[in-house]
Amino acid sequence: MTSPEEFIHRQSDKMSLQRKLTLAVALTCLGAILFTGLGLLGYQSYQLRSQFRTEIRALTEVVGSYVIAPVSFGDAPGIKEALSVLSARPEIISAEVRDAEGALLDHIGLLINNPDFQSSQSAATYTGWKLSVSHPLRIRNEIAGSLHVTATFRPVLLDTLLRFLPALAVALFFSLIGVGILTHFLGKILLANLNRLADSAAQIAATGDYSVRAPERGHDEVGTLTATFNRMLDHLQASDQALRKSNRVLNNEITERKRLENALVESSRLAGMAEVATDVLHNVGNVLNSINVSAQLMREQLDGSRLHTLHRVADLLAPHIATPENFYTGDERAAKLPGIIVELSKRLRSERTEFGSELATLSDNIEHVKDVVSAQQSFARTNGVIETLRPADVVEGAIRINLSSIERHRVTIHRQIEPDIELCTDRHSILQILVNLVSNGVNAVKPLDLSRRRITIRVVTADSRIRFEVEDSGIGIAPENLTRVFQHGFTTREDGHGFGLHSGAVAAQRMKGSLVAHSDGPDTGATFVLELPFAPPTSSPRELNQESTTS
Repeated sequence: MTSPEEFIHRQSDKMSLQRKLTLAVALTCLGAILFTGLGLLGYQSYQLRSQFRTEIRALTEVVGSYVIAPVSFGDAPGIKEALSVLSARPEIISAEVRDAEGALLDHIGLLINNPDFQSSQSAATYTGWKLSVSHPLRIRNEIAGSLHVTATFRPVLLDTLLRFLPALAVALFFSLIGVGILTHFLGKILLANLNRLADSAAQIAATGDYSVRAPERGHDEVGTLTATFNRMLDHLQASDQALRKSNRVLNNEITERKRLENALVESSRLAGMAEVATDVLHNVGNVLNSINVSAQLMREQLDGSRLHTLHRVADLLAPHIATPENFYTGDERAAKLPGIIVELSKRLRSERTEFGSELATLSDNIEHVKDVVSAQQSFARTNGVIETLRPADVVEGAIRINLSSIERHRVTIHRQIEPDIELCTDRHSILQILVNLVSNGVNAVKPLDLSRRRITIRVVTADSRIRFEVEDSGIGIAPENLTRVFQHGFTTREDGHGFGLHSGAVAAQRMKGSLVAHSDGPDTGATFVLELPFAPPTSSPRELNQESTTS
């Protein structure tokens, strides 16, 4: 059975780039309109709540001014007539008039005992949906009684929702139509050059004719790609012509020795390619483990999402859209809805924060994978990009990449880093070395008891060099293996490959540094020390970057 994730990936693979662009823009606009609409609704609700309190308070004061005279003369019909003004408002739940001693003179609606009936000040307070307003009745600065009104804000809010949601739906509908049309035409404009480039590539692949050129239009990224593609075709065409010419010059006098030499050169090239590919796969594999765990966590969070609760609330409210008053007055579940919605909002906000954190981790790891591939995809490239960096940032990056494994095996990380240190070196190379060392440390301590699973990372300085020390309390290293661990293909782990420490030692030498191991033997832990100069010995960062570019 196909999972939802596989179905989404398959459908995405079938979609054209223009459709993906349209869908992305449409969803972005939809989200922006929804968030804006919800924000406006919240702001309008807050304004209506304040306006409702002001209006009911003013109405209470007006009715209070009318009821003062009947209260002072004991005119019961006059009091009832004054209160009848309030009964005309559907939001009013109850209203009662009391004398100066608190005795009830008359009331409408539900009878509510108010402990503050002798209050000498006007007050208007909310309790949930209910608004309670008290107004003292004064005659010649003496309190003759009090008027108490209780109203509910719920009908006002519901009426606002019923008027707001259709307008929001119409705005969403027409906005999506407009976005779809606009994106369709813009997509054709933006992807026109890319489509022409794809057609040219397909024609070359089908015919093998290197004289075909893609039309160069514009100076954007696609235009640059088209120009680069055409220059590549120029080189291919020239190489193809030279090869054809060489084939015409060559004859059957090529000896068996020449063929063997060619075979030897090819074997050497393939061996070199295999070693580089092995290093790339090993380095990328470390990061992919973290990416896989992050993806699994996001999948589990999505499976446990509270969106189904939102669907249940919507299903509960859907049959009562036309007659909401029957539901809110006759269904006991209506009183629980505000609490459910508040709790649901908290949970969804928390889920959104967790998703954002995991996406940030995924983005960092994917960027690191790109750096790994970019750094090792060319045999001729020997220098990386030299930059000034803080060792603490590189250490935290290595810990973050291994964080899923660290948390899964409950390993304690101790940091001992001297503050305010900077060095000038290849960030990617040093990060890759530390990622391998921390990963090896986690594997070394995971067989131990939880209390002994400990890794200490130190950064110290001495003279003109800086030392990165990764010490674990794990299974240790036998004396005869202290140097062999850096040999290509040597490993003491059943699931190891023997590539990480070898590539790390090579990278350290390339940076004019060293990578060594120390251990007192099995079950005594191990310490790996990466020592580097604070700056490249002969060239500035700018010069080294230029050398890296031209090499």
